[in-house]
Amino acid sequence: MSRIAKSHVNAAFEWAADQISEAGGRDGVTSRAEIRRKIGELTGPERDLVDFFYRFILRQGAGASERVTRSDIDAALATARAELVAAFDTDNNGLSGDEVAAMPLLGRLAVKVARRRSRSGEELAANFEALGFSLVFEDYSTELHNERFLSFHAPVNLGELTAQSFREALGLHGDDPAQAIARIDDAGAFFARLAEAHTPGQTAQAVTLAQAMQSSLADLKVFIVGQDGTGPIHAVYVVGLAPDGSLTGLRTRVQWS
Repeated sequence: MSRIAKSHVNAAFEWAADQISEAGGRDGVTSRAEIRRKIGELTGPERDLVDFFYRFILRQGAGASERVTRSDIDAALATARAELVAAFDTDNNGLSGDEVAAMPLLGRLAVKVARRRSRSGEELAANFEALGFSLVFEDYSTELHNERFLSFHAPVNLGELTAQSFREALGLHGDDPAQAIARIDDAGAFFARLAEAHTPGQTAQAVTLAQAMQSSLADLKVFIVGQDGTGPIHAVYVVGLAPDGSLTGLRTRVQWS
């Protein structure tokens, strides 16, 4: 197994810390009930990392009330960087397979999440297509049937995903109605509808796809290209920013008469 940079592992811990902090809402304090809800939204090693890191924070001194503040989280994050990451990089040139194997479970979980999150946008897009292989797109009152999701990847380096950066990444001309952005939607609401539109067995697959994309991509949105009157078929992109800055996700089509 190739070495992994400490910065990538630290970034995985920082991601978990942000998940725990966000679970607390406006008051800035995360309770056991709130973290359970957050963990229920996650899957795989990401879920385990958030769960075990929350327990780690409690063991650092916030355990009496099981309510953690951002100060508790930041203190535990500093300890994790020093004692669970840096301490195992004995030669200071990245964590080797043997060094990772010597880490405690929490450290190994952070490495696993880091490897997943450091995949290229192109690799992530291929994985998303595989996760959605049996799902069909039937949203936005489309007249198409059995329309599938295909991988999408644009090798750009974006800092944020906006209508303008999306147009530039795809080379779209905003003054051409056929290439204009007709709609931008929240991906969370889209994934909720996708899950509801499938059978119970496929609902689990839709949830897994949503969680994979939401945990790997930033600024996740749904874009529909082409104004009304420019033809019946419109391209639909469910995309966000991969860790390498590329525009990554899935594409499909909608038909409106």
